[in-house]
Parts: sequence; C-alpha cells; structure tokens
Amino acid sequence: MVYGALRNQLFEAKLRLVRGAEFAELRALAEGERLDAERLRSLQQARAAAIVRFAMAHTAYYRERYAKAGIDPRDLAHPQAFESLPVLERADVREHFERIRSDEATPANVQRAVTGGTTGEPLRVLRDNRANHRTLGWRLHRWWGVEPSDNKAVIWRDAATDFWKTLRHDALWWPTRSVQMDANRIDARTTARFLDGWERVRPALLTGYVGAVIALAEFVKQSGRAIPPPKAVGLTSAPVTPGQKQFLREVFGAPAYDHYQCVESPMLAGECARSDGLHVFADSRLVEILDADGRAVGPGETGNVVITDFRNRVFPLIRYRLGDLARWKEGSCPCGVTFPLLEPIRGRTTDVLRLPSGAVVAGVGMCAIFHPWPDAVRQFQLRQEADYSLTLQCVRGRDPNADGIMRLVADRLRARMGGEVPVRLEVVDVIHHDRGKQHFIVSKVASGGPPA
Repeated sequence: MVYGALRNQLFEAKLRLVRGAEFAELRALAEGERLDAERLRSLQQARAAAIVRFAMAHTAYYRERYAKAGIDPRDLAHPQAFESLPVLERADVREHFERIRSDEATPANVQRAVTGGTTGEPLRVLRDNRANHRTLGWRLHRWWGVEPSDNKAVIWRDAATDFWKTLRHDALWWPTRSVQMDANRIDARTTARFLDGWERVRPALLTGYVGAVIALAEFVKQSGRAIPPPKAVGLTSAPVTPGQKQFLREVFGAPAYDHYQCVESPMLAGECARSDGLHVFADSRLVEILDADGRAVGPGETGNVVITDFRNRVFPLIRYRLGDLARWKEGSCPCGVTFPLLEPIRGRTTDVLRLPSGAVVAGVGMCAIFHPWPDAVRQFQLRQEADYSLTLQCVRGRDPNADGIMRLVADRLRARMGGEVPVRLEVVDVIHHDRGKQHFIVSKVASGGPPA
C-alpha cells in the first residue's frame, strides 16, 4: 500500500505526465484565489464578456435573444452591459435546449446531465468535458487539509459501485483509491459494504449529499462500528445546520464543511477551514444575487442566485437563475482567500408554506430556526399536509433543554402562521432523506389555492 508523501509524489508525477492541463490549472487556481480585489474584478469582467461573445457567435439562442435586446458584442467593453443582459430561466433552458447547445459541442466533449427533479421537473443540461471541474474540487479540498492524491469516500447518485466500474476508477486514478455508495440505494446492506470498503481504503475525505451523510452517521452511531477517521467531511445539496456539523464531528472525528454546487454548474462555492462563509469560485463562475426586480442586493439582503459559468462552451449558461436563495456575507476571510463570501444558502424559491387565506409564507430562513440553539436538534423538517396543517418533526439533540426549545420553536411557528393552521411538534428518531438529499420543507398543498 502506498502512503503519505510517496503517494503524493506518484500522483503528481502521473498528473504531470497524463493530465498535464489539469496539473497546470491546479497551480493557476492556487494563484487565482489570492488576487487582490481590483485584479479579480478585472478577471471576472474579461471572462464574462468572453463567454457572452462566444455564445453570441456560436449559439442560435443567445445570438437571437441578445440581438432582440439590442446587445452588440462591442457593448461588452463596458461592464454595465453585462448587467443589462436578460436572465436565463429554467423554462428557457427546457424550451430552447437544442438552440443553447453551441456549435463546438461534439460527442467527445459533451457530458449529458439531468437535475434531480426534487423541486420540480428534472432539467437536461450539457457539461463541457474540457472544463476540468475536478480541479476546482481539488482546490476546495486543499482548504480542508485534503490533497488531490488522498483516498476518498463518496456518496452520490449513480456512483460507481459495481466491481468493474470500481476497478476502472481505481486504475485511472492510481495511486488514489476510493469507496463509493449510490445515494439512490442506501440501506443496511449497502451501508455495511460501504464501511467495509472504508476500512480497506481509509479515506481522508468523506463527501456527499447532506441527507446521505447524516444517514451514514446514524448507522455508524447505532451500530457502534469503529472506523478510521477522515480528515474532513464535505457536505452539499442542502443547507447544513450547526447541530448537524457537530453531530458529524462526533461520529466521524473530523470537521464537516459545506460547499455549494449544482448539476448545471459544479463547484460554485465552498467553506475554507474557518467555516465562516462560502468562498465563491470567482475565477471560474460569476455569482450574482438579485432582488425581485433584477437589481443586485447588498450584504445581508436575501435574493435569487444567478450564475454565469465561464468554462462551459458547449452549453453556455449566462445569467442563469438557479432557484436558490442566498445573501452575501460582509467583509473578507482571514484565511487569505480573496474570493467573495456567501452566507449559507437559505433555501429554494419553491420552499414555501401556503395558508388557507391564500397567503404564502416564504421558507427563507426556515433552515435557521434552530440556529440560536445548535445542540437542541440534530435534524428537523416542516411537513405540511393537504389540509394545511403543519408538523414540525425533530430529532432530539444533546442540549438538556432540547424539549423546551423545540416547544418554543413550535410556538414561534404558530405565531408566524398567524394562527391560521395548527402546528404540531413531533419528536422522531430519524428523518428520511430523498435519494441522499434532505428537505427542510415538504408540502402537499397545491399551488393553486385551497382544496375544493
């Protein structure tokens, strides 16, 4: 078995020889994360203008849409011109899929991807295989003390779990080894097999969907099984509560870090070792937060996340509204990374509670209702039935006052609902995930109003 420094040297040598472009890019990314504000702003403006010019020249959709909006490629010399571009909606992508595909797209450089559909109808997109998203992940993992050559444990949808796929993956990335579990198939048998692989591989990093990683931690705790601790646990796909981070640290013996990514554009932002905000990967993506009128919001104001991927030339996504809600964090991070900071993602625009009067209560901030008491619950979920009634489900935490805190939060929810609907508190042993993902709000109320 290859260990430590020797494995790092072998991995780097192989990367230089076989994947030279990725090796060079990893070094460039390390330099880019410490650019001063003016240089970073200039870099973003240049790359934003470049992807717009490319899209206008190589896709029918952007060429026609921007022409109708009166946009001329020469206008992009002025930074304000980018902010005037129309926002791309999910409905636009669904309707104009073929016309958004660029003339550079070929079977060799395209990877098809489909969103999970947990917030509505799944959406098809294309990824650019030349974009090297992997290097962004390596940079992020280094912030957590994990090297690209370190062994990894992964819980993901459609992960490589059969013998031949695992063998091929390990041969491709030798001397790094991995153990993987499919988030679509998490049960006692697959979890036990995953942990058997864990003991062989001894991963430095566990990464996966929040709900799936929590489910694994529950299994480890209940089984009493001792496993070698990783260096870090990486979480994505949903907001993470302080209580969950603490629970994972207790079970795995390693800090848990949040990172933000999506099917449409992998690796948007992530926490550094300080865990005090998510650094936007501003050298590769442009993230905007806009209010309902399309204007940029300032720190502390919640708005819609709109992204531009500088790297995807087969299916350009320019000013694309993700459907997530977020807000900028004030100030800079002492870690030295100069990228702008996001506060933890505050939920989806589709996360709402509906009242019999027709009023809609936005779910913004619902994931933070227990933040003042991080040890009161390990997990919670708001479930709304078709009759509008609400159930606050909680997995009790270690706080000795947990029961009183849960009752207090339930009372606050009743007040927020204006007394229109009953709110019931239910303490449970486990809250089940949806194919590895967790949801803070699950509603059976139709959007059209009260049931007939």
